[in-house]
Amino acid sequence: MGKAEGKSGGARAFRIFVVIAIFLAIVAGCGGMRRHETPAEPMSLTVLFFNDIHGHLTPFKVKTDGGTQEVGGIARLASLIDRIRAENAEKGAQTVLLVAGDILQGTPMSTVFKGEPDVKCFNEMGVDAVTVGNHEFDFGLKNFLKLRDQAEFPFISANIVEKETGRLLCEPSKSLELSEGLWLNVIGVTTSDLLTTTKASNVETLDVLDSVSCVAGTYEEAKERGPVILLSHSRHKTDRAIAAAVPQLAAIIGGHDQILLSPFRKVGDVPIFQAFEKGRYLGRIDFSIDPVSKRATLVSNAYIPVTSEIDGDKRIEEIVAGYRGRLGEQFKEVVGRSESFLDGERDRVRYEETSLGNFVADIMVEHTGAQIGLVNSGGLRASIKQGPVTVEDVFKAMPYPNELIMTKITGEELKQALTRSVQGGREDEDGGFLQVSGLKFDVRGKTPENIRVGKDLSPLDPEAVYTVAIPDFLSTGGDGYEVFRDKEQVNTRLPLRELIVDTIRSRGVVSAEKEGRIRRVEQ
Repeated sequence: MGKAEGKSGGARAFRIFVVIAIFLAIVAGCGGMRRHETPAEPMSLTVLFFNDIHGHLTPFKVKTDGGTQEVGGIARLASLIDRIRAENAEKGAQTVLLVAGDILQGTPMSTVFKGEPDVKCFNEMGVDAVTVGNHEFDFGLKNFLKLRDQAEFPFISANIVEKETGRLLCEPSKSLELSEGLWLNVIGVTTSDLLTTTKASNVETLDVLDSVSCVAGTYEEAKERGPVILLSHSRHKTDRAIAAAVPQLAAIIGGHDQILLSPFRKVGDVPIFQAFEKGRYLGRIDFSIDPVSKRATLVSNAYIPVTSEIDGDKRIEEIVAGYRGRLGEQFKEVVGRSESFLDGERDRVRYEETSLGNFVADIMVEHTGAQIGLVNSGGLRASIKQGPVTVEDVFKAMPYPNELIMTKITGEELKQALTRSVQGGREDEDGGFLQVSGLKFDVRGKTPENIRVGKDLSPLDPEAVYTVAIPDFLSTGGDGYEVFRDKEQVNTRLPLRELIVDTIRSRGVVSAEKEGRIRRVEQ
């Protein structure tokens, strides 16, 4: 009896043990199944960006329907960025800050300090990457390399190479770690306009390779690490071609055209953004990233105006104030007065005759004795307001240190130059469009007609030889004006920008109007 009970009790204990073991195994299995089937939490990422700041570190005024409005300012941008970073940190979201090129050229501060204050501000702001813009070389290759060394962020471009070696001038991309095993990959690409929109001597050792193939190749190397963004300083047309060729890009952030792509454009599944110019807007893109597939999904986007309602970041204000103080009083000097608005607005000066274009081209003829003056509108970067004119106003209108070149061309070659001038539409904002003095002509479609030359407006003689004054930028074939390259030339050593200052100072009062020098007619 006792033995039977002992055997029975042992069997029950064994059965209980087995049941418990099976139960624990099932629980463990279910728990493991739940862990396996429950997807990892998606990651939130905000990409902030701006482009084509062109040295505009301090706020400036723009015309509005109701008068003027103060906009921009790098300290306000920095404050806005810090606020978004703080908000994201509270929510567990990540923030990346990108700049789509052309940090140089456009203000006295940029001209005098050659981009040094811009880089210092970017360092303080925690910029993650800057794509190389064409104007980064306006003060020479050595200056760009100096800025690159001072930067605590990478300048990136997948298609600028050294001619002699074929090596990339900069890293093609930057990978930013978001979490273990997951990276945001940012590819840089630069417009081929680099070779024609800065002095030839500044880029004579460089070449620009095909944007589409270079981005596609770099994408293949980066795609396994996580989502890929293109940070482009190219024309929008090029960005669209890249989007079509690389349809898996998470987004393209553009520059160079200086347009506000609002709403954003889309090619296939690739959204394309661009935040206008001069720090007037901060672009924002919010993504949700699946850490398993490593794919980014666009959640929302916005362009945030940078206005006077935003308090500036004190650290950045101190940097800018230090450089501003070093500029001295020379740029604040009032040199004269303009009785008219000298129009250098980008959308007009790059497509039609303007008062500023006439004013500058006339000064070129006046100081050289040439029959004709031609100035590329890409060298005219701002208007000069009616009223008192300071040295700074002139530097903003013409930031480039061009010297005047005298050359001789035939009437046929002049027609070739004017034909090149009128190839762009208004939407192209072609910096190669010429403002002129000493001639008048009509434009029918993309053809110059009824060209008349001189004070008596004689019809153009294709075989006659004309003396022409041009900026030294054009003399080396800048903006595609091959017609001027290799001509016999005389460098007058007259600095055009300083001639404008001296002209206003000597006259005291100046004015200029549109005169029908360039007239567009229906086809």
